[in-house]
Amino acid sequence: MLLAEITDTHLMDGGIPAYGTIDTRAHLDAAIATIAALSPKPDALLVAGDISEDGTLGSYTLFRETVAPLGIPAYVIPGNHDAREPMRTAFAPDGYMPATGPLDYAADLGPLALIALDTLEEGEPHGTFSTGQCDWLGENLDKLAGKPTVVMLHHPPFPTGMKMDEINCRDGDAIGAVIEQFSNVEIVLAGHFHRAMHRNWAGTTANICSSTAHQMGLDLAHRPGFKVFMEPPQIQLLHWQNGAGLSVHQVPVGAFECVHESD
Repeated sequence: MLLAEITDTHLMDGGIPAYGTIDTRAHLDAAIATIAALSPKPDALLVAGDISEDGTLGSYTLFRETVAPLGIPAYVIPGNHDAREPMRTAFAPDGYMPATGPLDYAADLGPLALIALDTLEEGEPHGTFSTGQCDWLGENLDKLAGKPTVVMLHHPPFPTGMKMDEINCRDGDAIGAVIEQFSNVEIVLAGHFHRAMHRNWAGTTANICSSTAHQMGLDLAHRPGFKVFMEPPQIQLLHWQNGAGLSVHQVPVGAFECVHESD
């Protein structure tokens, strides 16, 4: 099984540039073109939040129209720039969104299971995850005991060493306390930080996917403020092989010249 992952597309209604200068629609088009050119074709698309910059129904409609040519299901979660109810409405036709409450859900992907977590605290840059949601997570992981499972959420529930930790998920320890009880959690996927990174956490592998558009500057010294750079974006591929397990690949967006080929 092959899963493609993107995050932090930050689309605006009508495709207007985010922050007035970043053509997030064009960047998403390029990412989708990169995914479409892959062989073998991915089985599904995972999207780790901040689909929208303005939280409008129009921005979600634009996203759906942009990814539709891939012809594969897209599984999404909200980020801090998203709006829960417009997102619920836009993705209701896909059948996995809960009708009420947080946008937490579980999906059967065949050899893998997906558990998607809603950490959106509307109006705040940081994320939260309630006690009730932790109970839901534990119950659903228990149902999936023995089945390899991917957990996806927007706000990293783990420290990264970057200043952005100030606005990660404030209930990360509670999430980790649940996850570490289940050996079938293959990986925890997050977005939000606009920068790829990996670490061990809660007895498993944790990973942040870079944005399809702008990236946060690497700052391990916690200097004041945040700096945004137009570093090359990436998509991420999760490759599951029976007997070999899960491998994760970062793929730069774009088409590149082959400078050598051997038999």
